[in-house]
Amino acid sequence: MLATLWLLSLSLPTSWAQILVSCAYKSLCQQALLSGNDVVLQCDHLKARWYFSSILGEDVLLLSSVPNIKKLPGGSLQLTNPQPSQTGLYHCEDNDSALVVEYEIDFQDVTTLHITHKGLGQKPLQNETLSLGGKELIFTHWDPWQDCNCCGEPGEHKRLGYCYIEEPLEKPMPCWLYLQEEKVQYRRMWPEMQVEACLIPCDHIK
Repeated sequence: MLATLWLLSLSLPTSWAQILVSCAYKSLCQQALLSGNDVVLQCDHLKARWYFSSILGEDVLLLSSVPNIKKLPGGSLQLTNPQPSQTGLYHCEDNDSALVVEYEIDFQDVTTLHITHKGLGQKPLQNETLSLGGKELIFTHWDPWQDCNCCGEPGEHKRLGYCYIEEPLEKPMPCWLYLQEEKVQYRRMWPEMQVEACLIPCDHIK
């Protein structure tokens, strides 16, 4: 049991690699991410200008002097240690004010991360219904399992999941992009991490 708990303690997302998010030219893409993990939003235009619109309905902000945000030489936008308050629309345009690409990003709060380990008999959050005038389904959208962290001996792998809301016949959306300014405090709206023991041979490594 202690060994399993030790493995779980190593699974906390303190050193995730920087994430690159890309989107087709002149398109709008939605993405849920964990707060606190560095991210780059791709925009391939040397003279790109970036604007931000908060989900709280604040004025549009030109991203030129925000401490944890900088434009990279190729035009992409780098966010270091982004916070849930930076959830919203990121708009990249060229020097003629024409749209290049847009991103709606939901930075879900890493401090509320719900962690479960199959080896401890723990289960992920269950789907639930949220009543905001309809029958909205709250569920977890899971990333693929990561590779096992070692070979030839017991290890672990994990996957991240993000809170999503779906209306009947509508495309699911990350929770806080869906809720916008709606003041809802609901325990189910947490990101998740699921951890599982794994054992793989080392003969595939050259």
